[in-house]
Amino acid sequence: MACSAVRSPVLRNPTVRHYAAAAATQCSSVAVPELQVLPSNKVTVAAVDNNSPIAQVSVIFRAGSRNETYNTQGITHHLRIAAGLSTCRSTTFGITRNIQQLGGNIITTTDRESIAYTLQITRNNLDKALTFLEDVATQQVFKPWELSDQLPRLRYELSMIPETTRVIELLHKAAYRTGLGYSLYSPKRQLGKINTEALQHFVNTWFTGSNCAVVATGVSLSDVSQFASNLKVCSNDNAAEAAKYHGGELRKERSSELTTVAVAVEAAGLNKEKDAVACAVLQRAVGSGPRVKWGSSVSPLHKDVSSAASADQFALSAFNASYSDSGLFGFVLSSVPDVAGSVTKAAAAYLKSPKLSDADIARGKATLKAEILYAADNEPALLENLGQQAILKGRAYQPSALVAEVDKVTASEVKSIAGKLGSGKLSLAAIGDLSTVPYIDELK
Repeated sequence: MACSAVRSPVLRNPTVRHYAAAAATQCSSVAVPELQVLPSNKVTVAAVDNNSPIAQVSVIFRAGSRNETYNTQGITHHLRIAAGLSTCRSTTFGITRNIQQLGGNIITTTDRESIAYTLQITRNNLDKALTFLEDVATQQVFKPWELSDQLPRLRYELSMIPETTRVIELLHKAAYRTGLGYSLYSPKRQLGKINTEALQHFVNTWFTGSNCAVVATGVSLSDVSQFASNLKVCSNDNAAEAAKYHGGELRKERSSELTTVAVAVEAAGLNKEKDAVACAVLQRAVGSGPRVKWGSSVSPLHKDVSSAASADQFALSAFNASYSDSGLFGFVLSSVPDVAGSVTKAAAAYLKSPKLSDADIARGKATLKAEILYAADNEPALLENLGQQAILKGRAYQPSALVAEVDKVTASEVKSIAGKLGSGKLSLAAIGDLSTVPYIDELK
C-alpha cells in the first residue's frame, strides 16, 4: 500500500513539475540527423547521436543487382554470402571470434541498388569493433576455397525463397528485363561460376568513394567522419545505366496448392519526390493487407475483389516499390487455383480504375505517417532509412519533415496519380498452378 504522504500536494506537485520540465527539455533536444561529404575520399557521412547504449554503424555502397551484367547475375548475392570471409588483415575465425567476444553483430543486406555492411555493438566497444567492419566492407580478398565452401549455403537460400518473393523477382524481370530486372538472388546456373576475379572486379568498379555512405546511430558525426576518412575506397565515379521500363509477362508453372500472381505498372521513382510520396499514400489507401495477424482486410481493393471469390480463398495486397529513377505499383495475390483467374482480373480492373474516397486517402496518409514515426523509434529501421537517404538522395531527413511532406499531399493529387497509373503498361508474373490465370493481353 502506498503511503498517504505521497498523495500530499505539497510533496507531489513539485515532483510533477520537475518531471514535466525534464520531459520538455528532452523533447526539445530530439536528435537531429547530420550529414556531410568528406572532401578527402568523397564518402557521404550521416549520423544520429541519440544517446543509445547500442551503436550502429553501416557502410553502404550504391551497388546492387541493377549494377550486374548478364554474365555476372547473382554477384551481389555472392557478395552478401562472402561477408565475413578472410580479408587482407583478418581471417574468418578472427573476425567471428573478436566480434562475438565484444558482444556485437555484423550483418550484410542487399537490395537492387545497394549493399550495406552493418555493425551493431555496445558503445564502449565500438572503437575495437570498427576495425573488423572496415575489413569486411573494404578489405575483401575472396579466397577461392572459401567461396566454394559457401555453395551449400547459397543452394539452401535459393531453396527457401518464399513464393511471394519469387513472384516479385519475376515481376521485376518482366518489367525491366535488365538492370532493375536482375534478381536479388543468384540464378542456379551461376553457382560455382562467380569466381574471385569477378567479385574483385565488381568491388573495384562500384565500391568507390562517390558510391559510398557511412551512417550511424548512437554515434557522433565527428567519430563517424574519422572512421570514414580512413576507408580505402577507389576514387572512380561510376553510375548505373538509367532504368528502362518495358512491361511484359513471365509465368512459371509448378506443382503447388496455391497460385501467386503479381501485376504492376511503372510508377514514380525517388527522383520525383512528390509523386513518390503520393504513390506511397495510394498504396496504403488502396490496401496493404490486414493489420492484424490472421485478420481480414477492409481495404477498398479487397472489398472490390471480394465479389469474384470468397474472402477465405485469397490474400491480396497493394504493392509499391520506389527506386532512384523508376518504380512499380500494383498488387500481389495468393489464392487457390480455381479462383486465381477471376481474382486477378478483378484486381487488375481495380488497378486500371481505382475507386477511392477522400476518407480512404486520409486513412492512407495517417497509416503512412504512423509507419514513418514508428520507424524513427526502431533503431534498425532508423539506420536503414538514414542509409537509403544518404546513398540515394545525398540528404538526411528528419521524421517530422517526412510527415510534413505526407501532409502536403492532397486527395486530388493521389487520385491524379492513380489515374496516370491506371493507363500504364502492365507487367505480370505468376507462379504455381496457372490453369486459370489470364495472360497479360486478357487484362487490357
